[in-house]
Amino acid sequence: MKLLKLFFFALGFSALNATAQDVPVEELPIATIDDKFLVTVPEIPIEEYYFIDISHLTFADDEEALKKLNFYLTANLIEPAINLEEDYLVLHVKTEYIGGDTDYNNLQFYLNHLTKPVE
Repeated sequence: MKLLKLFFFALGFSALNATAQDVPVEELPIATIDDKFLVTVPEIPIEEYYFIDISHLTFADDEEALKKLNFYLTANLIEPAINLEEDYLVLHVKTEYIGGDTDYNNLQFYLNHLTKPVE
């Protein structure tokens, strides 16, 4: 059973990585992430995708990286597509669900109130 769960876990993340590779990352606006997984987006009109460098984050292994990044960066309005080989992720903001109020302050407020790890 554990092997089956791990298989589906890996399959799901490979699908997310495929999404990240479909988006031309060099053209994306750059957001940042700190060691507590708090994401800050730039103060420009809200975009659907953001590039985030994760090379400064440390993890025991790839499994821990995937587990933590997905846990802290997956919510109703956002979803990460993680590329561990190149140390970045593409954050997908599901703007179609935000409605007409796609305001920077509202998005940043939402990102700031996602569950974060406790020290």
